[in-house]
Amino acid sequence: MAQERVLVKHSVTGRLLLSSTDGLTYTFDHAGELTLVTINGVPADKGAAVVELKSELNVFRFEEPQGGPIIKHWYYVGDNPVTYDEAAQRLTLSVQSEIEYRPDQYWE
Repeated sequence: MAQERVLVKHSVTGRLLLSSTDGLTYTFDHAGELTLVTINGVPADKGAAVVELKSELNVFRFEEPQGGPIIKHWYYVGDNPVTYDEAAQRLTLSVQSEIEYRPDQYWE
């Protein structure tokens, strides 16, 4: 059975802002040329920090199949909308430019 995790990082400093390993749930939904990443369970301070850095974000999704190589997906936010609903603890990031890569194809 494959496992997955999602990270939201500041693209300039590399600082980790959110990780699904902290008990957050998420969905990826296609919306035209963009993908909407919805992350639930985000505390207010972390949601505010992500929104503040909204034009400097990268989202990473790691597929970790059992017995297989990790597949990484990198999404760039750019000028696309990032919103936070404090009452619902829900962060929504509109991402573009997905790049999929497999580290096992670069390093042995």
